[in-house]
Amino acid sequence: MTEQPCPVERSAVAAGAVLVSGASLAGLATAYWMNELGYRVTVIEVAGGLRKGGTPVDMEGEAIGVLARMGMIDAVRAKALPPRGFEFKDADDSTIGALGGDGLSDNAPNERFEIHRDDLLDILIASVARTAEVLFSRSIRQLEDGPDGVVVTFDDGSRRDYALVFGCDGNRSNTRRLAFGSSEDFSYFMGGYFFIKVVPTTALLPANMSQIFSVPGRSALLNGYDNQTDIALAFRTEREIDYDHRDRAQQRRMVHDHFDGLGWKVPAMLEHVDADDEFYFDKVNQIRMPVWSKGRVALVGDAGYCVSPVAGMGGSMAIIGAARLADALQRHGVDHAAAFQEYDDKLRPFVEEVQEKAARFGMALMFPADDAEIAERNRKLHEGTIDL
Repeated sequence: MTEQPCPVERSAVAAGAVLVSGASLAGLATAYWMNELGYRVTVIEVAGGLRKGGTPVDMEGEAIGVLARMGMIDAVRAKALPPRGFEFKDADDSTIGALGGDGLSDNAPNERFEIHRDDLLDILIASVARTAEVLFSRSIRQLEDGPDGVVVTFDDGSRRDYALVFGCDGNRSNTRRLAFGSSEDFSYFMGGYFFIKVVPTTALLPANMSQIFSVPGRSALLNGYDNQTDIALAFRTEREIDYDHRDRAQQRRMVHDHFDGLGWKVPAMLEHVDADDEFYFDKVNQIRMPVWSKGRVALVGDAGYCVSPVAGMGGSMAIIGAARLADALQRHGVDHAAAFQEYDDKLRPFVEEVQEKAARFGMALMFPADDAEIAERNRKLHEGTIDL
């Protein structure tokens, strides 16, 4: 039986228009909840359509309950990927240690599964397509936040008034920059860079399996599915590197500089690096902000509290954050300031816990910096004390 969303008292929130910047997981989930609260919702996305591609996302913990409230849990479960195993490899492709393929540790009480990001986006966009105005190839040029609303100037020069604006536009959020200032002021560098590419091949490893190979300061990761493989290459650095975010050739050279000459399956992975420019390259970072709202503008998901790919919680955090924000707005009605404060107060401890775990343990597990971190990881593997 499909679980139905909890009823929302629309009278609890004054009717008005809201703007959601970013047709992301966080953005579409936020749009869903704002419509449930009775707002007239507009979603804008700078890309020409939904940003498809990317690696699958994990749904776990509180996110499962939120999807049930949204009436989407059956649709999401229907698209869930099979459980996956995780193997740590040496240069000869021998297995140093492995973690189970049931998607849960023996002590984990909650459901947890993977779903292709594209499938989750499709489910979310279907939930708002008839109730929200969705505009692609649009972005915000200016925000004028006042006591009665926000005047938004778009990149085409047009202007609209909104009761609230929600920035759901990712790690490099334009909304955050416009409302709060330089993005670099809130970026916490975790000491490395990573390359991710999804390729339509299954020849590199078995389906429903992840494999990782590490030498000091460099790691190669593969996620195998029945019709594609995620290729990830990560290297550690003490300081941030000055490079052009638009120069794909330069980024490929950086990857080659760090991975040429390595064994295991790295040579085959590097062939895919050079195939085309459809890949993601960036520093491993988190977004850490003292507050997630300013006036009538609030941030949701990676825009406000990116936990980093190392945490493996980005998708779940987006779903959870959108619901927590909506719950606070429902409780406080027209008092958006009180709602935003509650959203921050109640969600922040969880966000900080996930971020701290990723910074303290995630990097050493997935991208060990030196021989000592590799040895410690392998010891925990042999003792069975690693918790993904």
